[in-house]
Amino acid sequence: MKLRESILILMAFVPSFIFAQAAIIEKDTSIVTPEAHFFATFVKSFDHGISLTFEEEIRSAPSHRSHTTVGLTYAPIQYVNIYAAYTLKLYGDQGWSDVNKYLRHRANFLITGQVKLGQWNLSLREGVMLDARCDEVDKREKNQVDFTLRSRLQAVYAIPETPLSIVGKFEILNTLNAPVDYVNEAIRREAKGAETLSLQGELEGASYGQYISELRPEAGVQWKINKQNSLTLTYRYNYLYDRGISIDDITENITITNKYTTKHLILLAYKFGW
Repeated sequence: MKLRESILILMAFVPSFIFAQAAIIEKDTSIVTPEAHFFATFVKSFDHGISLTFEEEIRSAPSHRSHTTVGLTYAPIQYVNIYAAYTLKLYGDQGWSDVNKYLRHRANFLITGQVKLGQWNLSLREGVMLDARCDEVDKREKNQVDFTLRSRLQAVYAIPETPLSIVGKFEILNTLNAPVDYVNEAIRREAKGAETLSLQGELEGASYGQYISELRPEAGVQWKINKQNSLTLTYRYNYLYDRGISIDDITENITITNKYTTKHLILLAYKFGW
């Protein structure tokens, strides 16, 4: 009888012991990589400031992606245009056995204001981007649909008496719905004195919110071959930050990985339209 009672007591303490070890652990990773992106764009203009765009983008290793985009632009006045687009994304680095892993969807809703000052064309673009996954995810760790705010400032200088223009742009991407509720609730429980959670690293009193996920300074040259054709070659310094959340199903440990990625990109874009 004593042996049975001892076993029952031990079994009662095991779950609480495991739960008491739950922790939030933070770590960093850093990657630097070169990459090339190739674009082919077709634009058909209609009356009343409406145009239809079809674009194919291929990304080299290590991304191994293709983006196929269909977009519609409406310019109600000379200085403003509104753009809505759908993109089908294929992730070649995910293998081709499971369509839910290599297939994703994207939508962009963008508004651009622009003004021409002599040889300069200046524009400011704001909008929202939606990225939808097809695979199942743990909603505490990832979103089925990510919302991102996009802000871009661009300047184009047309070199007099030449078909060339100098292009410079800077874009910032900011998360709008990064998953933070579960982690912040765990931190609040710890702050109230709960003994079931311990914080590792410099997380005491921390709170997680939305964050800047990408910085994209870019510069290059555009060659206007004729009225219908143009070719653009640019270099982009792409700085990415991603906060990854992983929750252990057994210990309930929360691992937060701050992933910093620097990409040196060469972008070559051909555009045909009338």
